[in-house]
Amino acid sequence: MTRTEGVRSTTYNSQWRLFPLGASRRPESGSVVVETFCGDCRGPVRVVVESVPTAVQKQRTRSTFGWLLLAAGILLVVLAGVIGGGGAGAGLSGVSGVLAVLFSFGVRSAGKSYSGVRLDRSQPATTTHTPHRIFDR
Repeated sequence: MTRTEGVRSTTYNSQWRLFPLGASRRPESGSVVVETFCGDCRGPVRVVVESVPTAVQKQRTRSTFGWLLLAAGILLVVLAGVIGGGGAGAGLSGVSGVLAVLFSFGVRSAGKSYSGVRLDRSQPATTTHTPHRIFDR
């Protein structure tokens, strides 16, 4: 993030490093495990590449779950206001509702950015001290 002097504007600069996933293409359906190399440690890494319909379905599922979590959080906050009285039930309902609302933003954001490529579950997440990064920002 850089700030321009005198203009009161903020400019965001994102820098991406792209690591090729080898010569693989997305499968027509389901998912496929691909052997490739980590862009940081240059070690072998297994990634799961999902088909476009599978990735889109996972995006929709996560987005729907985020919206349902948001609605449940708002309902809990309203319920806390209805219960009122400052008791433990109202306090717990209100705090749970606020946490659910905040968590819903993260779930929906993760759903939007889901690409359908992830590390294989049997693949160790790190080698030595550095994590494998297939998406590095």
